[in-house]
Amino acid sequence: MQIEVIAIGDEILRGTTVNSNAALICTELFRQGFLVSRQTVLPDAEELLEAGLKEALARSDLVIGTGGLGPTCDDHTRSAAARLFSAEMVFNEALAEDLRTRFGKDLESATDQATVPKGAHLLSNRIGTASGLVLSKESKRLVLLPGIPSEMQAILTEELIPYLLKTMPGVVQVTCVQVHLCHLFESLVDPTLRALSQSYPSVQVGIYPTLGFLTVVLQGTDSSSVHQFEAELKARFSSYVFSSPKGKIEEALHGWFVREKKTLALAESCTGGQIAAQLVSIPGASDYFLGSLVTYSNSMKCEILGVSEHAIKKSGAVSRETALEMLSGVFQRTGADYALAITGIAGPSGGSAEKPIGTMWAALGARGESPEVGTFLVKGNRQMQMLAASNHLLCALWRKIIYGIPVFPFF
Repeated sequence: MQIEVIAIGDEILRGTTVNSNAALICTELFRQGFLVSRQTVLPDAEELLEAGLKEALARSDLVIGTGGLGPTCDDHTRSAAARLFSAEMVFNEALAEDLRTRFGKDLESATDQATVPKGAHLLSNRIGTASGLVLSKESKRLVLLPGIPSEMQAILTEELIPYLLKTMPGVVQVTCVQVHLCHLFESLVDPTLRALSQSYPSVQVGIYPTLGFLTVVLQGTDSSSVHQFEAELKARFSSYVFSSPKGKIEEALHGWFVREKKTLALAESCTGGQIAAQLVSIPGASDYFLGSLVTYSNSMKCEILGVSEHAIKKSGAVSRETALEMLSGVFQRTGADYALAITGIAGPSGGSAEKPIGTMWAALGARGESPEVGTFLVKGNRQMQMLAASNHLLCALWRKIIYGIPVFPFF
């Protein structure tokens, strides 16, 4: 079955709005075993929109569009879809009454928003005014969702996914699993993936690297083969695996710290709060994360963390000695069970032959235990270096607390 996702709107074509809706739709469909074969972007112009929808329905069995369902002058999706399915636009009194109940009797757009193609299946929108619509003819099916991300996502997960699972029982379900591996590169994992693919030829493999970790996606119609492939891959890289619904190392750490009722604090210099930002992006981080002392200048390192001026003058701000004293300062000033500290040269200037741009020194440890300290080098521009350093340290923390792996060297 061919599935196509269409984002509708001039703002997407102009580049002023990021096409996040298509990503959300594809992600949710993928989780349910539905594989999207194509993404398209269409303008608001009515004739071009109608022609684009017609082309999509000609090549795809299921077309899911998002955008253009509102009451304004540039919203033409409903009328274009109605013409394609030879359906007249009719007023739905029950839908209008629901809108007036939720948004007030004076809602000016109630009549417009309650006028839908005859015979369309309605997908309830509990947040906004534009209902989702499903139009079907023979083997073709067109789904229309609002363009506002919060409304689209709510209808997608609460209404559309259950509807598709119920009404499309003949669709061959695909088993999809993700394996998240930290501190590994594609070149180290690829030979194993190639070898396992020989044993499980029905399993499709994708590898998606990012700074500090990577995700391997396995999918296939034979669930047993997919899970056997997964088990062997995890066994081969057992001390690198982390579990996270969204593939984020900070999410995995969040779960462990909360379960174990342990706390964490940071001292950041070159990352400027990047590590803290990643940790607090997960709701409920306050259950374990105490905070980060962002001591960017040498004076702040001395005044806030108690780093000695002697250590900085002798070895420099980016050194083993400074990283260790920063870590000690975190433990002294917080009650954290675990702490990490990092100092480095993120560039684009400030490097030397001895300490090139991208040089990082970090210290990590648990209260009452001997800390671990080491250096590593990250490449890329300033933003990439900051993110890579943050991810590397979070991955190192995970491998230490879960598998007992020494923090340094990373690789």
